[in-house]
Amino acid sequence: MTWTTRKDRWADAQNLVAVFSRRVGAQTERLAILDSIWSKECGAFARHWALIAVKKGVLYVRPASAAAAQELHLRSGGLIRSLNKYFSRPWIAAVRITYR
Repeated sequence: MTWTTRKDRWADAQNLVAVFSRRVGAQTERLAILDSIWSKECGAFARHWALIAVKKGVLYVRPASAAAAQELHLRSGGLIRSLNKYFSRPWIAAVRITYR
């Protein structure tokens, strides 16, 4: 059995920091875009739906009431389409309701 070391498997700290910065920068850029278009795309419902988090393509929203939760559930498909049109690749896959 021969042990071969490949140079491309190892990275120095500078390369790791650069890769991490690019990934974090892309995430914060997406969040900034999402935050700026949220009220525009939700319209009057933005007062009743609070954007809480995004995790692995799932948008977590806190509704103000049960009626707002039902309306969010009914409009989630159209909301996903209207939000994803601002990104080069579709990013948001689902909308979930959270009360936390």
